[in-house]
Amino acid sequence: MFDFHEKRKIRAILYSKATIVVLAVIVFFLSASTYERFTIEREMAARLDDKRQELNVLKNRLDVLGSNVEHLKNERGVEEELRSRFDAIKEGEQVVIIIDEAKKGEDNTADAVNSLASKPVATTDADVSVLQKVKSWFSRE
Repeated sequence: MFDFHEKRKIRAILYSKATIVVLAVIVFFLSASTYERFTIEREMAARLDDKRQELNVLKNRLDVLGSNVEHLKNERGVEEELRSRFDAIKEGEQVVIIIDEAKKGEDNTADAVNSLASKPVATTDADVSVLQKVKSWFSRE
């Protein structure tokens, strides 16, 4: 009979309104915490995707820069880069400017180009030495 009364007391405590309210509050806070962790996990997954995309962009840029470095390791690549960036010419070379015939009548630049084309291109020692200086930056000497 003692066991019956003990079980009855335990059931009375467990099924009381206060115990049910306390358990409901605990379940509510655990649910809220779980939902918060879920939203944080989703946010971190989105950030991870963004960082992976950024990593792929940077890897592609690394490949492009690596190919540019390989191109600049030889003398031909250095010369091409100098010519494209600084409009440099070697000693004894001349510049040729090609103008479309349809545009010739539209503006007066054709006369200016013809006058420039008739004159030889003058290269001075200062121009050549600057070219040599810039070229020496890229060479392995």
